[in-house]
Amino acid sequence: MDFLIRKTMLAWRNRHLLFAEPQPTYQPLSTPEELELLSPDHPDYDPESANRRNNVSNSAAFDTALKEGYGSRDGWVEMLPRWEWLRCILLAFLVAITPSFMKKGDGKAQKKLHPTAWLDGLRGVASLMVVFHHSSVLWYWPLNRGWGSSPEDYHFVQLPIIRLFYSGPAMVAIFFVVSGFSLSYKALSLTRKGRYEEVLDSLSSSVLRRGLRLVLPPATTTFFSMLFTYFGFYGTGAGFSGTASREPPQSLFLWEHLKSWYYSVIGLSDPFRPNNYPGGYNPVYDTNLWTIPVELHGSMVIFTTLLALSRVRGRWRIAILSGIVFYLSYYAYPHLFLFLSGVLLAELHHERESSSQLQKSHSVETTDDEIPASDSLPSNSAKWTSMKSFWLVNFLLALFIISMPAIDLGAVNSPGYILLSNYLPPHYAGVEYVKDTFWIFIAAFYLVFILDNAPFLQSIFTTRIAQYLGRISFALYICHGTYLYTMGWNLSERTLNWTGRQPGMQYAMGVGLTGVVMFPLLFWTADVVAREVDARSVTFARWLSNKISVGN
Repeated sequence: MDFLIRKTMLAWRNRHLLFAEPQPTYQPLSTPEELELLSPDHPDYDPESANRRNNVSNSAAFDTALKEGYGSRDGWVEMLPRWEWLRCILLAFLVAITPSFMKKGDGKAQKKLHPTAWLDGLRGVASLMVVFHHSSVLWYWPLNRGWGSSPEDYHFVQLPIIRLFYSGPAMVAIFFVVSGFSLSYKALSLTRKGRYEEVLDSLSSSVLRRGLRLVLPPATTTFFSMLFTYFGFYGTGAGFSGTASREPPQSLFLWEHLKSWYYSVIGLSDPFRPNNYPGGYNPVYDTNLWTIPVELHGSMVIFTTLLALSRVRGRWRIAILSGIVFYLSYYAYPHLFLFLSGVLLAELHHERESSSQLQKSHSVETTDDEIPASDSLPSNSAKWTSMKSFWLVNFLLALFIISMPAIDLGAVNSPGYILLSNYLPPHYAGVEYVKDTFWIFIAAFYLVFILDNAPFLQSIFTTRIAQYLGRISFALYICHGTYLYTMGWNLSERTLNWTGRQPGMQYAMGVGLTGVVMFPLLFWTADVVAREVDARSVTFARWLSNKISVGN
């Protein structure tokens, strides 16, 4: 792909040659005397050798000319067919938009996954659930009410755990815990090894790169959202199932839209904006992107905390992190609670790994005569089975709690959640948005803790499809809102006019037809954005960090 990009850039620099008359300016590779060409009448003439010389490819001749310094680059370019460069541009475009799973080599054996690959899969599955959540908000908003909260709310998909397939707030909470775990994992590992200079280098690079990594991809996607707004692609009107359109402010002038987009990017990159989950900030071109400045703010808090604790002993570091997490939870700093709880989980993970390595080193010193295998195997097997049962029960309990609907959407009347909704700490009760976060955020923290301690459950998130979703998770998140309220909205208007809008089969068929068209295109777009925007943003941020940093 990089080769095609370089070739395309060269084609763009020489685009004036596409329609120019060919005027070769190159110098001859050699003189006739140097070639020592023989005529057919010469007694030493060999027809076979002459044919071989005539069949030398043009590309080889060009390579020889460039290697030996003959001719100018412009002359070499003009020797190529005029439409070759246009073909290169088209080829680069086709390669860019080809989904990664359709490319050659995708069916090869998977590389060995790193120890925390399940976090990527968990993030990917959560991203998919967020897409389903916002789809339900657009087309089936009543399903977000709690099961049994009213006589109309006894649908199967509203049951606890089942409703997680379209539960957005729970998935966002998982995002933030996973971010805290992932961002602190390397720094904590270096800290435990006493490599303090590398810790400082790692944190410095992370701080410099984090803003670009988080803001550049949504800045790119919202630029297209701005163009869609200008051309009137957003749906308008009352909408479906009681939801309103998310059309950004309209203007007749493109310049006004460009200014609006610029200010929206500034808002996305502001890590100091106060956010009250999630109503403190609604980005102009995609309200789902309220999480970007929250993520940026949380990342800076994580890096500051890691720097402060980098020279603290292991057990004291765990104690201090536990105190910080408890404080943030009790005094209703819900997002910072999630980020710092991820840091605490990463520290506990390293502590457990260290203890496991220590036990293995002791077991190597033990001889076979000291512990008979016939006595140890049954007890170990029974212990392992009981531990699996313990973690599985806790896993289901965490899923049940994290399925809790919002207080204003029937949690106080929904069986199983009546007690939880009536018991909230004083700093949460009665505060809009925040009152819905306490139990869900506690459950998100506990869920990731369980998965980290139960490797047999991690296999759900290390499958190929989960890992693929993990690779495109950020791109999927920043693209789906615009897709839903442009293509999804407008397609629904047409399909529902065709199938009918009566609740039940008519409405379901219309929405289903829209999904059949929209969702494949959405995943295709997310795949392209993940490779050509997100991955390149990461590369650019790393390059810039290395370029401006001392010692590189």
